[in-house]
Amino acid sequence: MPRNVLIRFVPPAPIKVPVSKGVTRTREWDGEKLAAFLQEGLEIWAADKHPDFEMRVLVSRQAEIRFENWKPDKKMAEDLRQEIGDQMSVVMEGIEAEDYLSE
Repeated sequence: MPRNVLIRFVPPAPIKVPVSKGVTRTREWDGEKLAAFLQEGLEIWAADKHPDFEMRVLVSRQAEIRFENWKPDKKMAEDLRQEIGDQMSVVMEGIEAEDYLSE
């Protein structure tokens, strides 16, 4: 039975981009597109490292990594959350911001 890992992902805050002297505009991140990119990257990583994991990434207002259908002991859960969090950082380094920001 696969071990389901639910990742609640909070998109980065909007950014202000200078348009002209003293004028900026706010650009929002496409949370769903970022979540899909993150899920794909995590699935590639998990296929080698944790082949029994099924990763699911959802856009949320609060960050969380939850284990569904199984309960690792406290130390293992802490280590897995850290490992997944580290891998999330690695995956997100690969984004091209322009592809994920509103016009």
